[in-house]
Amino acid sequence: MKFLLADRTAIQMEDTEVIEFLKEPYILRLGVLDYRDGFPLVHPVWYHYEGGTFFIATDSTGVKAKSLRKNSTAYFVIDIASGSSSPMGVRGRGTAKVIDDIEYATKVTAHNITRYLGSLEGPAANKIMAMAKYSSVIELTPTYIASWKF
Repeated sequence: MKFLLADRTAIQMEDTEVIEFLKEPYILRLGVLDYRDGFPLVHPVWYHYEGGTFFIATDSTGVKAKSLRKNSTAYFVIDIASGSSSPMGVRGRGTAKVIDDIEYATKVTAHNITRYLGSLEGPAANKIMAMAKYSSVIELTPTYIASWKF
């Protein structure tokens, strides 16, 4: 995988900065081509990044899973533009694999709940965890990650 500059007017993050950025619980916007009509769709998702791959749990019969089963190419962006930090982010293109395994989806779901909510306890965590039995895992492996910061 290559690390690139996303915007010629910005500063490229160091590779280590990109990895640290991806450890934060920001929202990944996943771009896919709709399996029904080929129209682009963008979905906000929770993820975790490890070993060069993004791991996303999703409804196994939903549009993201169905679309990626038909066309495995995807685009993504993760950014921050407000708060105490300067605008920065990453974007890239990759290949997605949809894995239909309830046990695996349950593990990814639990990991992402803990990452974003801080705990597997509480009404929101319980509701999301209950959806795991209807989920698949999207493994998104980037071809490149382009970064920017100002």
